[in-house]
Amino acid sequence: MKKSGPPASNICGMTRLSSLDGSFLRLETPNAHMHVAWSGLFEPPAGPPRPTVEGLQAKVATRLARIPRFRQRLAFPPLRLAEPSWVDDPSFEVANHVTALTGGDEPVPQEQFRRLTDATLSEPLDRARPLWHLYLVPRLSDGRLGVVFKMHHALVDGKSAVELALLLFDFSPDAEPDPVDEWRPAPPPNAARRALDAFASNATESLRAARGMARMAGRPGEGGIAGTVKRAALAFEQDLLRAAPTSYLNAPIGPARVLVRHRARMDDIVRAKQRAGVTVNDVCLAAVSGALRELALLRRERPHPLKAMVPVSVRADDQRQDLGNRISFAFIELPVEVSSRSGRLERVHEATAAFKTSGRPAGTGAMLGALGLLPDPLKNQAARIASSPRVFNLTVSNIPGPRFPVYMLGAELSEAYPVVPLAEQHALSVGMFSYRDALFFGLYADPEALPEVDALPKFLDAEILALAGPRKRRTRPAHGARRNGVVKPVA
Repeated sequence: MKKSGPPASNICGMTRLSSLDGSFLRLETPNAHMHVAWSGLFEPPAGPPRPTVEGLQAKVATRLARIPRFRQRLAFPPLRLAEPSWVDDPSFEVANHVTALTGGDEPVPQEQFRRLTDATLSEPLDRARPLWHLYLVPRLSDGRLGVVFKMHHALVDGKSAVELALLLFDFSPDAEPDPVDEWRPAPPPNAARRALDAFASNATESLRAARGMARMAGRPGEGGIAGTVKRAALAFEQDLLRAAPTSYLNAPIGPARVLVRHRARMDDIVRAKQRAGVTVNDVCLAAVSGALRELALLRRERPHPLKAMVPVSVRADDQRQDLGNRISFAFIELPVEVSSRSGRLERVHEATAAFKTSGRPAGTGAMLGALGLLPDPLKNQAARIASSPRVFNLTVSNIPGPRFPVYMLGAELSEAYPVVPLAEQHALSVGMFSYRDALFFGLYADPEALPEVDALPKFLDAEILALAGPRKRRTRPAHGARRNGVVKPVA
């Protein structure tokens, strides 16, 4: 599948953000912070040493050669003539980006860790520095470690954020340390060079956007230019012009955030998938629909259908470790008004199947690619329109993770809850992250605009279990049957 937009340019030795990457800078306001994040819990290693913030700083420092973007900050061209570029930060210090939220020996209760997480997520990243921050709580009251990892959406999308975490962490608890990375920043570009780069980049990006649309138009079996225009028009009509319903989820928001967590068993979701003959994503969207129906009833609101924006990765296999955004968007109706669970699942399955066969994904890709052809003021306007509550009510993002364990300084990751940012006038987003045998829901909300968000985990749990049906009971071994290799008579 094609990229959603032209690749970032690399003129005069600087890497420029793509139009899609830059749109997440445009969407950021004092109340809408455009960072993606996750909050994780780690089981400490069986023996010493226990991970410390100093050890984590040293570990991350050895990995930065693999992720040079982590030592780069934004450089804006004069008069904002083009998207900003990534340039080396001459004052970069890893200790400014890997910090402890509490003292190393202070046992922190889970509720306090959640409050600390919410506080860090309620603050925007500093654009004068590289756009990421890793926070550590060295000791929780149950013995585990807590982590919060924030990255700006201009730097990563959900899938590349996972790949980035896999670069920072290990696949075994006793991984060999990497060699020390000797790094010196490149000299910062002067104003004249930034201006020259901006002019060259605008021309290059427009040419690449036009060529990308031409290549899409020239694909066999896709109808040429007429087919591309038709798909883009269909996506524009069905996804952007079709107004989202009015909802309590679209209210003025402030800067405060809460991350409400829910852990679901993957085998329950797979059982629901197999039972109905649908996809895992269908089950997840139906569960979210049912939970939002219960939330509306709790608020004494009449349940109405909701329009969800669902990010779709278009990242090719050879782009797995590339940063930046390689996404398109699906707009799926959540049938919150339907009273039966099976009816909601059927409606969701019909909507997702229709989207896949409609040509709208390619049409949305063509529209996103066309962003590179717009002048800067129109890019601002396009970004605001595309993120307005008229276009969608909430974002629902399903991010696949590894089915194997990962480690940080010997500590095993046991739980990881994703954060999907909120645009203005959006009070809730739903992130899902699959890891090992579980699906972790991150319910991210403005606590003033949506104080009932804490009720969503029990609603989600009820929906998933009902869709899955009863679990198979393990049969009791017969008299004299072997259990773990030992003959054990039945009492």
